[in-house]
Amino acid sequence: MCEAVVFINRGGELEKVMDDVVEVRPEEGKLLLVDVFGEQKLVSASIAEVELLDHRIILRESGG
Repeated sequence: MCEAVVFINRGGELEKVMDDVVEVRPEEGKLLLVDVFGEQKLVSASIAEVELLDHRIILRESGG
C-alpha cells in the first residue's frame, strides 16, 4: 500500500499527526491531510521531508 504516517517536528521531537495518509494538499495556506478512511485534518505546517521508502512525511510548524 502507499499510505504514509505524517509527523511534525516540534523542537527536534517528531510528533505523530496522522496515520494512513493518502493525500496531502495545500489549502488556505495550510496542509490538508486525508487518510484512507476519508478523515481530514488541516494543519499549519509545511513539508520538511518526504521519505517514500519509509512511508513517512515530516512537517515543520509554520505560524498561523
